[in-house]
Amino acid sequence: MSFLTSSRQQAILEAASEMIATISVDQRLLYINLAGRSLLGISTALDLDREPVYVRDLHPDHAYQLLHETVFPEFIGQGQRWEGELEFCDLAGEVFPVQLIMIPHLDEAGELQWMTGIARDLRRRKALESQQRLAMRVFENTIEGIMVTDGRARVQQINTAFTEITGYSAEEVLGQTPRLLRSEHHDQAFYDAMWQSITDTDCWQGEVWNRRKDGSVYLQWLSINCVRNARGVIENYIAIFHDLSELRAKDAEIRHLAYHDPLTGLGNRHQLTERLRHAVRQARKQNEQLALLLIDLGRIQLINESLGHSWSDRLIRHQSELLRKQTDEAHTLVRVGADEFAVLVEDYDSLHDISQLADEIKILLQQEVDLQEHKVTMSPSIGVAFFPEDARDAGELFVNAQAALTEAKNSGRNTFRYFDHAMSREARDRLKLEQALHSAIKGGGLSLHYQPKFKLVDSQVYGAEALLRWCHPELGPLSPAVFIPLAEESGLIVDIGAWVLEEACAELVRWRDAGYQLPRIAVNLSVYQLEREGFPGWLEQLVGKHGLCRESLELEITETGLMKNEQRALSSLMRLKEKGFRIALDDFGTGYSSLSYLRKLPLTTLKIDRSFIQDMGKDAVSLSIVKTIVQLAQNLNLSLVAEGVEEESQADQLREMGCQLAQGFLYYKPLPEIEFRQLLIQA
Repeated sequence: MSFLTSSRQQAILEAASEMIATISVDQRLLYINLAGRSLLGISTALDLDREPVYVRDLHPDHAYQLLHETVFPEFIGQGQRWEGELEFCDLAGEVFPVQLIMIPHLDEAGELQWMTGIARDLRRRKALESQQRLAMRVFENTIEGIMVTDGRARVQQINTAFTEITGYSAEEVLGQTPRLLRSEHHDQAFYDAMWQSITDTDCWQGEVWNRRKDGSVYLQWLSINCVRNARGVIENYIAIFHDLSELRAKDAEIRHLAYHDPLTGLGNRHQLTERLRHAVRQARKQNEQLALLLIDLGRIQLINESLGHSWSDRLIRHQSELLRKQTDEAHTLVRVGADEFAVLVEDYDSLHDISQLADEIKILLQQEVDLQEHKVTMSPSIGVAFFPEDARDAGELFVNAQAALTEAKNSGRNTFRYFDHAMSREARDRLKLEQALHSAIKGGGLSLHYQPKFKLVDSQVYGAEALLRWCHPELGPLSPAVFIPLAEESGLIVDIGAWVLEEACAELVRWRDAGYQLPRIAVNLSVYQLEREGFPGWLEQLVGKHGLCRESLELEITETGLMKNEQRALSSLMRLKEKGFRIALDDFGTGYSSLSYLRKLPLTTLKIDRSFIQDMGKDAVSLSIVKTIVQLAQNLNLSLVAEGVEEESQADQLREMGCQLAQGFLYYKPLPEIEFRQLLIQA
């Protein structure tokens, strides 16, 4: 028996698309066809007789070990055909899978003469199987429901998400048509249009109301595509859908949050803006009137500071419920700020109706509120503006209602005010002034003047009080009595206070570098600065950065300022004193609790208010008060400064009482820095 073949057989073998090879008993390659040479990277010019190739050259180690130790022994011993998957490698070393059939060739005695191997490259099939596994994994794990039907719309396959969304198992839908899911929400024309689109374009997508197994109707986004065979006949329809119910619910929730206040459930400022714009457009078209009421509950900051935010929130919710019950359903009620609400009234009958509503709201909000552990009484203020009398558009209507609200607050609260155009002008002027002050803080317009303090014993300069001045670019010099309250109301006072401290430290450094004996500079602090948690540390860093002694600064506070937030201010003052700063109580004697503060505050200095100094020469009571303060300061070992000394006789009296220091026009008015520097030179 010979493995050699006729020329016709040889031609057939060479034309085969699969590898065909003949192998000797010692595993040497005797013959391989063209397909095999191509598969294994064996050149057609390679003569297998001269350059032998062995089985071990065509397999990775683990595959050859399997062949040599298991497959070949069984194959040779049994003399029967063997078939299985095995890894080959070409002569370049690339490993790939094949389907291998081995056929034994035996002699008459049953002894193996040689073997024929037929191998089919499995790479393409393996890649396809991998893609199919991946597709099936995606099919089963996607969150979108998938349904595959045949060309007659009979369900052939569904995925897990289909069951999760619809409630139907595969057993319940296979062989059925998608009519099983119809909700009867759409008419026949809807489905006719859908199928017409599929016929024309092989696809359709859109929103569909379908029914779950439990009978509930839900909205889904559905995409249908056709699969045609080579002849153009539709073999399958593939429907992919996802449930829009949760998405729509989230959209509704997001929209609700965008237009509503989470604390009260009322509309918010964004909703008011939209309603105002719409209402103004409608009123303009239909020649109707609008009224906008802005309501400030009053004292909410005090509730926050004394009871805490949780009690404040309870109060706001309580008052919002009162407003909800008081206002008509046709009115728009919203919460526009921390303790501010707005009521938009459309197409009212008369001004009396608005006045009555405002008065009823005021009386309602003035009632004592029982918060279980606490009872509080509010002081509401209401501002009212009208369209079209007071405003040309929605924005102007809101601004003018705010101006009226501000007027109501300034009038002592517990009242309401209508807008008039004088308020608008005042509000605009105030805004311009605030913006100018903001610009001045950033650079230009602010400066410090210094009023010297003198020792009464020898009239020598002891120190000075730094006083802020502002030269407005258009209005010229403005009194602190004008711009300091504005700074406090607008929140700019903290930035101004920081500027004053930085400028005072910088000028102390310049005087020191010039060789002057440094005076102690007193700087007025606002309670808003003391409320800042990090203020003591910030001031310590500022002084350290300039290389100054902390006793170079004396920090002045007033009783009236401390009353706004006493607890937090006292905490900051304690920390400042611990860091080595001097603390002075300004305007002593004018407050309601001066003696109480002497016990609480970490003071180093008292300043007698100028009103007592000015009157002590003609008023026995004032003189007695001054004497008492001097004696009190001596007993408490506090430095004492008399303010507003304008006459020599006042200085003499103070000196006789034992007062140490004084400042006032008798000595100097507040001086610009350049003039105060000359005074230091003379000293």
